[in-house]
Amino acid sequence: MLFDINRHEKLTESLWDEKCVRSEISAIIDDIQQHSLPNASWPTHQLDAESYSNSGPKWSAYAGAAGTIHASQILRRYGYQVADYSDLLETVYQSFLENPDVSVEPGLQIGELGILMPALLAQPENEELSKRVIRCMEQTLHLPLYEVTSGQTGMMHAALSLYRSTGKNCWKTLFIKGANSLMEHWLQDENTGEWLWQSQVFGPKRHYYGACHGLTGNANILLEGADLLPNDYVELIIKRTVSTLEISAKHSGNLANWILCTKPDIDKLLVQWCHGAAGIVTAMARTPQSSSPESERLERLLQQTGELVWEAGPLVKGSNICHGTSGNGYSFLYLYKRWGRTVWLDRARKFAMHAIEQCQKDRQRYGVGRFSMWTGDAGLAIFLHHCLNPEQAAIPGLDLF
Repeated sequence: MLFDINRHEKLTESLWDEKCVRSEISAIIDDIQQHSLPNASWPTHQLDAESYSNSGPKWSAYAGAAGTIHASQILRRYGYQVADYSDLLETVYQSFLENPDVSVEPGLQIGELGILMPALLAQPENEELSKRVIRCMEQTLHLPLYEVTSGQTGMMHAALSLYRSTGKNCWKTLFIKGANSLMEHWLQDENTGEWLWQSQVFGPKRHYYGACHGLTGNANILLEGADLLPNDYVELIIKRTVSTLEISAKHSGNLANWILCTKPDIDKLLVQWCHGAAGIVTAMARTPQSSSPESERLERLLQQTGELVWEAGPLVKGSNICHGTSGNGYSFLYLYKRWGRTVWLDRARKFAMHAIEQCQKDRQRYGVGRFSMWTGDAGLAIFLHHCLNPEQAAIPGLDLF
């Protein structure tokens, strides 16, 4: 088996229902607006409280107030009637520094940058905010973390987004610095021939494959900003990445997946956005297509990996993006955008219906919604919108700011 059946559940029999989807988006927005607290946070969900030693308010982009506010910004931009909480972000930032829910760090998903980004998006000409963002971005360059959560890769997503929207060279410079750091630390294993990064994001030095902490996530951001890099980088990045994916892939029939990491080996075969097949699809599905042998081999891998995500089914962990059904659903949306085949859109929408049922069951079970972008309902609302409007599909807080 290329996945753990105990981590997945049977797919709903409910058919795609646009009215139901719009109703759930409205319900999530209403829930967010009804439960905002005077301290600029939202109630901490039991599942998020269990993931952190600090059971108090959550502030980060990953599982806290900053992510909920950022998601609300995105939903407002899409035309939904949702309050603008941007003016709360300074309070969120100061609260994070004074009473952090995790250790204070500069990174994107669980650090300062993830709180400062939506603040700067709301006030793009604010020089003080820009200085704070630049400081955090510079700090990530000196960390042995070549990944999204806390390291250069997450910083580069933010810098590239700011450069695309403002044209300011400071953001381009930071993206290029991050790219140079990634390329410098991208090393080939002399025994296997794989090209991998060594990250210390969870303490031990490990070589990851997935979208959040490893190979494909780093390749994705390098390719997204390839027009800012030397001309020969695209071919080099694709060759190294596809070669490594082929060497390390686990196959069963027409399906493919990858273990969590190597050196030391963690041979779990997960099917989530953060680890395993789903994230590898979303990271690689935007790779430029060509007539090269590498491009043809990547197409086969994407097909096999997408089929694995479908075969595995929705995740027991709930409706969220990071390690839940929405994140896996995004893999189908990305393949639909790449190939235009309606089967992938149909699959994404089937997962959307399942995710709605999961969200509703969990809200009833726990007596409260889950107010976060990556682990909860705010991210689900954006995924549902993207199932209605697949041409806009992009993972919020990473490919979409």
